[in-house]
Amino acid sequence: TQSTWGSLIISKVYVFIKHKMARGNKEEAKSSKPAPPKRPMSAFFQYKKEVMEDVKSKNPDKKITELTKIIGDMWKKADDETKKKYEKIAEKSKVEYENEKKDYESKHGKIERKKRKSKGKAADDESDEEEQSEEEEKPKKKGKKGK
Repeated sequence: TQSTWGSLIISKVYVFIKHKMARGNKEEAKSSKPAPPKRPMSAFFQYKKEVMEDVKSKNPDKKITELTKIIGDMWKKADDETKKKYEKIAEKSKVEYENEKKDYESKHGKIERKKRKSKGKAADDESDEEEQSEEEEKPKKKGKKGK
């Protein structure tokens, strides 16, 4: 019975690997285009990229979310000169992105963006329905007719 179980397991593994490989080839065939250029970072993210290591070394026990809040506060308090420096960098990267995007689209067609699954759509629909039902429940005020 051990050899039967062994051969059964081997055949299952073979089928699993064969299935994974076949699916991988389909994905490769779909994505024959090279990846489109990445969108440029905003001025804040340029700033964050430069400042992160320093903030991280001063706050080694903090989580990434807490570090980002600290950097956000630093950005808010930063003087105009500092902000303009990073805004110029962001503007340059935006121009580069636009050029790369035009080149990509001329060779490979329009960039297809992946559609996000909206987290709040169901909640938004429910809140709209609640607002409508509240409006229906309110009695309509009758105006005074001509005196």
